[in-house]
Amino acid sequence: MYHRKSHDTMHFGVVFAALAAFAVSQVSANASIVSESDALGATDQDALHSCLQNYRTNNWDGMKCGGRGWFKGSHNYKNPTNCWDACAGYIVQAIDRGATAVECDDYEGSARCWMGYH
Repeated sequence: MYHRKSHDTMHFGVVFAALAAFAVSQVSANASIVSESDALGATDQDALHSCLQNYRTNNWDGMKCGGRGWFKGSHNYKNPTNCWDACAGYIVQAIDRGATAVECDDYEGSARCWMGYH
């Protein structure tokens, strides 16, 4: 019985470390959170995480998901998937902090993209 408990604890630690590494790996040196709020009421963090994962698609369109309006836009930016790659880690961290609205911007030279939810 002791061996099983130790294995479960170790497994949890490995899973947690993998999730933390994913969040850090999805952060660009040129991206940052430009606004974050928790004034709009409670959020469904699981739903928002799922929304974020589904929002990686190659589009600049907005969507309604998890009780929030999602947006992604650009000014001369490469493509929407690169914007997601740059900002996803920051948005994951904001969701985990309970943000009800967040915007991340990424700059590549004079090009800019922004994404988030409100």
